[in-house]
Amino acid sequence: MAKPTATYRIPLVMAGVLIWEAIFWILAGAYLLLMGYFRNPGMGTHFAFKNESALAYLWVLLPCIAGFYWLMRWKNKRFSTLGNQKIQGVILSPVSSFNTFMRFFFFRNAIVFLILAMAQPAFGSKKVSGTLESLELVLAIDISSSMNVKDIDKETSRLEIAKRAMVQLINNLHGEKLGIVIFAGGAYVQLPLTMDYDAAKMYIREIETAMISNQGTNIAAALEVSQMMFSKSNTSKAVILITDGENHEGGIDTFLAGFKKDGIELSVLALGTTNGGLIPNDPERPAAGYKTNSQGSPIVSRLNPQMAEELAAKSHGSYFVSNNAYPDLTILLKQLKQMKRTKVENLEFDVRENHYQIPLVFGILSWILFVFWSGNSVNIFENRLKIN
Repeated sequence: MAKPTATYRIPLVMAGVLIWEAIFWILAGAYLLLMGYFRNPGMGTHFAFKNESALAYLWVLLPCIAGFYWLMRWKNKRFSTLGNQKIQGVILSPVSSFNTFMRFFFFRNAIVFLILAMAQPAFGSKKVSGTLESLELVLAIDISSSMNVKDIDKETSRLEIAKRAMVQLINNLHGEKLGIVIFAGGAYVQLPLTMDYDAAKMYIREIETAMISNQGTNIAAALEVSQMMFSKSNTSKAVILITDGENHEGGIDTFLAGFKKDGIELSVLALGTTNGGLIPNDPERPAAGYKTNSQGSPIVSRLNPQMAEELAAKSHGSYFVSNNAYPDLTILLKQLKQMKRTKVENLEFDVRENHYQIPLVFGILSWILFVFWSGNSVNIFENRLKIN
């Protein structure tokens, strides 16, 4: 650039700044294009930013350039008040347009490369060994008419509380395959094993006791259907049985033996109170009255915690009893996490290799050069007044 003068040659310096910006972004765009950054991801993109949102900080360049321009103008205007050029030449040290440009050049590059390092550029690939943890989980929910009893909460039935608990449980899943079985006098698959948790919650919201006309509580059928849903793969398997604990059928021991043989963990969530409540004829119309026995007396449905305890003991599983409108699933969720967990070892993945170190080194180097070129790390412009 031109020889030193007493004031900043702003057009010349700003021309250098804008030319470098154009060169830098043209080269950067060409590099990204060559590396496949703009290619459709489905077509084998070779370059990516793992933290692409960090690139938004590049907009800080605009106020930096504007501030640099304003500072030079402000200093020139301030120095012009000292008198004519002869007087300025006597009391002011000359400034070099080249040095001024280089200071901003290194300062600007330090910012840009540090932002690029934050964005974590990744290209190329490397083999990474890892493990896969897996769990297949079936929720078997009792939809017998006794689940319409409102003994836990006067406004909410056992079934609605069970559905609330199921949604809460799903919200805490991370990668498990989930299936749903509904049962009363018989048992049916409502949702096969899936990882679509939104679909699972939609199916749960639709569950009603009227979905099975054959009433009763056939837990053996629920266990049989649940067992058939699991895959043959070497993964951990678990069933969570949600019921009020009234079993009207036998044959449970046969299926519990099958659970033990296949390594299926059984957890029982029993909902209700020991005081119980009346079973409505129509859960949508309380005025329709309550179910009665053959003598005409109202039927009281009570929680049977002993049944849940026996199921857990025979299957070497666990049971939880809740008489709360919002069941605490903390222990159950902790148990599921510990169960997750068949580990499939020695898996190899091709992943993009993170190269944030490259722009980080350039950023640090640019900052060191900026400090060196400035003479100190605080004042980025020359001391203008001569000291005699």
